[in-house]
Amino acid sequence: MKKQLLILFTILITTSAAIAQQQNNRQKIKALKTSFITDALDLTPNEAEKFWPVYNLYSNKIQKLRMQLEGGFQREIKFAGGVDNLSENEAKNLIDKSIQFEQQITATKIKLVKELSKIISAKKIIMLKKSEKGFNRRILQEYGKRKRMQN
Repeated sequence: MKKQLLILFTILITTSAAIAQQQNNRQKIKALKTSFITDALDLTPNEAEKFWPVYNLYSNKIQKLRMQLEGGFQREIKFAGGVDNLSENEAKNLIDKSIQFEQQITATKIKLVKELSKIISAKKIIMLKKSEKGFNRRILQEYGKRKRMQN
């Protein structure tokens, strides 16, 4: 019994440490993204003060919608036993749900742009899109570089 408790305790500590490391990595990436975008847009302190709460609010909403979309899609396919086992009707329903989520994501992006247009210029909004893609590209390159170094 003591041995089982020790093993369970070890697993809990290891899992907690892994989760804490993941959260720490996410916070680091978020800080890097904030810095990257702030520099790319050349935000003034006044603009940054107004920009980041709005940007973070809508970015979080979009991220949650994407996670729901992917999670639901994968769950439904898994529940059916794979794509090959989906009926035509189930596949159509899955596509309809996917379209609804994509529409919600698009509507949220439109709201974001409308809110940001009250804070920054249209040119900076376009630069925001470009800098987001640039940041994502850099993160993926860094991830690939680290993966290659591990192997």
